[in-house]
Amino acid sequence: MRLSRVMRMKSRAEFSRVREEGVSFGGRYLVLGYLPESDLPVSFKFGIILTRKVGNAVVRNRIRRRVRAIIGELGELMCESGYMVMIARRQASLASFEELRKDLKKLARKAGILSDMNSQ
Repeated sequence: MRLSRVMRMKSRAEFSRVREEGVSFGGRYLVLGYLPESDLPVSFKFGIILTRKVGNAVVRNRIRRRVRAIIGELGELMCESGYMVMIARRQASLASFEELRKDLKKLARKAGILSDMNSQ
């Protein structure tokens, strides 16, 4: 599943709302901010935050592509709707694709938004 533009968060207000009203869960490479919302036109909206501390533009874009790909794979397993914000930690630039996938799955399970069946 590819992330469509409708599923991506773009406005600062959406990011701020998740930060203020939502809950966050920290992992080794990523931090997941989640705000449940039932009246979204799509199952969930997703945003990524990367600072320059993570690396140069090439590194940040690689992390962004990897996280989008993982969310695209896991999107079918999401059992809750709402806003999700992924914040990459500095160590994310050193992580492999598989390590990022494991970290994101763990965070999604902690948040209760990933159904446990077929999540292996």
